[in-house]
Amino acid sequence: MAIDMLARCRALEGDCACGRAHHMRTKEICIGEDWQAHLRAQAAALAGKGGVTLVADERTFEAAGRAALQALSGFAVERVILRGAELHADAANIGRVLLAVNDGTRLLVAVGSGTVNDTVRYVAYRTHLPYIVVGTAPSMDGYASSVSPVLVDGMKITFEATHPEAVLSSPAILCSAPQNMVAAGLGDMLGKHTALLDWKLSAVATGESFCAPIASMMHDAVELCEQNAPGLSRRDPDAVAKLTQGLVLSGLAMQMMGNSRPASGCEHHLSHFWEMRQLLRGQGASLHGDKVGVATLLIIEMYRRFFARKPERVCPVDLAAWEARMRDAYGPLAEGFLMRNPLDRAEATTAQEQLERVLANWDELKAEADALCAKKDALRHMLEESGGPTEPAQVGCRGEDVRDALLCAWLLRPRFTLLKLAFGLGILEEIVDEVLA
Repeated sequence: MAIDMLARCRALEGDCACGRAHHMRTKEICIGEDWQAHLRAQAAALAGKGGVTLVADERTFEAAGRAALQALSGFAVERVILRGAELHADAANIGRVLLAVNDGTRLLVAVGSGTVNDTVRYVAYRTHLPYIVVGTAPSMDGYASSVSPVLVDGMKITFEATHPEAVLSSPAILCSAPQNMVAAGLGDMLGKHTALLDWKLSAVATGESFCAPIASMMHDAVELCEQNAPGLSRRDPDAVAKLTQGLVLSGLAMQMMGNSRPASGCEHHLSHFWEMRQLLRGQGASLHGDKVGVATLLIIEMYRRFFARKPERVCPVDLAAWEARMRDAYGPLAEGFLMRNPLDRAEATTAQEQLERVLANWDELKAEADALCAKKDALRHMLEESGGPTEPAQVGCRGEDVRDALLCAWLLRPRFTLLKLAFGLGILEEIVDEVLA
């Protein structure tokens, strides 16, 4: 499957009918027990006789870091262990890794999943150094991505970063991850359903570039994970490996598109909103993929309600009232997000134009939304069977967190989604009321 992933991406390289030129820069993917040999070979090719900085946290170092050090014996390795109960890709951890990089450093090696990988990927981008990731859990889709979500002054902001030269792991390592991390990976993958529908909606309503081959690749990645979902609760090595391959393929799709659009829509905005709110009140944040899975079920219901009403006109939007709502929902973070994504931001298309375009393509869009709504119970069952949460309360969300996220999370990114469309049409609050009734 790893060879097929690379071959499929390479077949899409170059100028595309979607208007973009696609590039796939990751050179190797190995999910096998010989990953150490691949790590050593890649390090020799990339670092030569130069230094290597290996970054892990306390748990991932035990899971795969020691074995990675063995593979790198003979290299000058600087070891960085990120410590703390609640780790994030933030200024502090980015600074710790930067301090370990010197004039002799030629390669970075990330041993871990979300936080470690996002941190090292951003440092690699800023220092113009190549990096390799050794995955320790099938918990998120960012292994092969080229962007890093970073916590800045409490705000979750996605920054341009770089690609890994290689993604390495083994079924044994991945199966040793806690079950909740396995379930989180499935939740992250199921979120691609609403992300892809948001992307298609934006292509229709705003003319945003939409790449059908990359979207098809993402659909196949999700299908691969769904087919193997029953084996995840048993830690079946093949099922866990297939989930990981789907997650890596998702990252490759983002790399090919040059942004996270193929894999992230308003379900991810809800997850990031909840995480920031939980951190603001000193509450331990649940896993990102868990929140994405829960948010996906909510967004599916938002799509059902939207396409059940067929709006025919744009209703007035009181921007002053909405700004007050945003300030209340985001608290001390509001000013930063309102500056990055102002409510009166000029769009390429007006709300009226967006409505006309959506209505002109109503039957096609509704058919896709209806097909997804028909899968909602099956998706819920997959999450439950894997040991993952399906309700907001299970990821530490209160009632007001759910309502505020559905109404306000779209402010996090200047990305067109169902929530942004409904806001512009002046019907977002009505739909949210129906979903939460």
